[in-house]
Amino acid sequence: MAGWLHQRGHAYRIGVIGSPAAGIGGRLFATTYIDLDGRVVGIAAIAPTRAEAAAEEAVRTWSATLRTRRVVLAEAPADCGPSPLLPHQVVRPQAVPDPGPAPGGCARAAATWATVKHFEARGDSVLLLGTGGGVPVDSEAEASCLRVRDTTAAWAVQPADPGRLSFVQRPCAPVEEVARILDVLRVRFPFLRGQHPDQWCYRTSDRRQVALAVAAASDLVLVGSGSAETDWIGPDRCVPFLGVQGLPPERVARAATIGMVAPLRCPGSQDDRTEEVIEALGGLGPLSVVRHSVRTEVMTDIVARPQGPRPGRHKDARLR
Repeated sequence: MAGWLHQRGHAYRIGVIGSPAAGIGGRLFATTYIDLDGRVVGIAAIAPTRAEAAAEEAVRTWSATLRTRRVVLAEAPADCGPSPLLPHQVVRPQAVPDPGPAPGGCARAAATWATVKHFEARGDSVLLLGTGGGVPVDSEAEASCLRVRDTTAAWAVQPADPGRLSFVQRPCAPVEEVARILDVLRVRFPFLRGQHPDQWCYRTSDRRQVALAVAAASDLVLVGSGSAETDWIGPDRCVPFLGVQGLPPERVARAATIGMVAPLRCPGSQDDRTEEVIEALGGLGPLSVVRHSVRTEVMTDIVARPQGPRPGRHKDARLR
C-alpha cells in the first residue's frame, strides 16, 4: 500500500498501528482480520485532512485484496554446484578425462569441457548441443565446437567429416532439448559418438519442470526480472518482480494461489526478496506457504564410479 501511495505522489511513513509515533495524528482508515494464531492483522493508514481521500482510496483498494490464499514456492537450484556423491561412491577421476577445476563450482560443466578436448585430441569435430548458459564456460573449448542450438540447426549443420563426429551437451542446456536435437543428428549421422549421459546437467530441466508445475497450480506467478521462467510459463501468466511496492493490487485480488519462482530479484539487484514478498502477502489475509521442488539425481556416475562391476551387474558376471 505504501508503494501504491508513492506511485501517486504521496509521502508516507510505515509504522505499527497500536503504538503510533508521537506527533502522528489524523483520520484512521483500516481493515483488519483475526489470524489463526489469534493476532489482529490488517492494513491501515492515518492521514491528515489534506490526504484523507488518498488514504481512504489506498485502504479500500488494498482491502479488496484480502482473502485466504496460498503461496506455492518453486524451489530449484538457480546455480550449479558440485554433484553430490552416493554413499558408496569413491572419486576415480582417471575413469574419464581429468576435468580439472570446476568452473563456477559445477563438476559436470568441468567434465563436459574436458570431454570436448578429449574428443578433439582423437581427431573428431565436436557438436555443442542446446542453448545452455548459467555457468562460466571454457571459452577456448566452446569456440572450437560447432553450436547446434535446436532441431533446425541439427538439420542444417555440415561437419567437415561426418565419420569423425562427437557431441556434448552445452552445460545447463535442458536435457529434453538435447534429446530432441540428438534424435535428428542420429538420423543424419549414424556414426555419431558422444558424451556419456552421466555427465549431463539436469539443473535447467529441473528448474523448468518445477516452474511449470507451480504455474499450473497458480492464478498468478511472480518471477524475477529478466528470468527465463517468463518464456517457459508465458508472459500472460507472469508478473515480473519489480519490488514489493510494484505488486498490482487488481491482480493480487483475483489470485487465490500465487506462485513464486525463487529467487525473486529486482532489476539490477542480486538480493533475493522472496521472504519479503511472503511477509507482505501475509498481511493480506490468512496465508499458507508450500514449497514445491524437483531434483534429478544421477544414480550412476562415470566420474565417481568405484572399480568393479557397474550397478545392477553381479560381480561374477562374464561377457559371453
